Amino acid sequence: MLKISNKHSINLSIIISVLFFVICIAGAFIMPKLVPMLIDTPDNIGNRGSISIQGRAFVMIISYLLLAVFVAADALLFKLLMNVKKELVFTAQSVGLIRGVSWCCFAVCLLFCGLGLYFQLAFVVAFMAVFLGLCLRVTKNVIAEATEIKSENDLTV
Repeated sequence: MLKISNKHSINLSIIISVLFFVICIAGAFIMPKLVPMLIDTPDNIGNRGSISIQGRAFVMIISYLLLAVFVAADALLFKLLMNVKKELVFTAQSVGLIRGVSWCCFAVCLLFCGLGLYFQLAFVVAFMAVFLGLCLRVTKNVIAEATEIKSENDLTV
């Protein structure tokens, strides 16, 4: 399996994070054309073209809220990557950043549940977002415990 150094891995993650941010900003501009196209796409359940004007506005609002949550989570991850690059992993700030990303996952879950009114597969995404949020909560608890142990060890030295 391909293994790259920690420094390169962190730098690659930073590049991907910045690229994701740029894609989200571009998404804000293409959203007015993308959302109606997705609504009007037929699937096995039927054509969603019968969604009312209010329903279409609801989907557009949810889409922009999702984009905002994605940008917020990306900003938190970028700050966390900067901490990792500075070797400030086991800190209260890093724990808080992971906590913030996990809450973003739960927000994504709620927003996709709202989209489930019109797009039934959105419930699958919501389920995955909850699972990811749970994984991040567990990781946050592990990092918090390691941070506490590190601070105790720093005091004894």
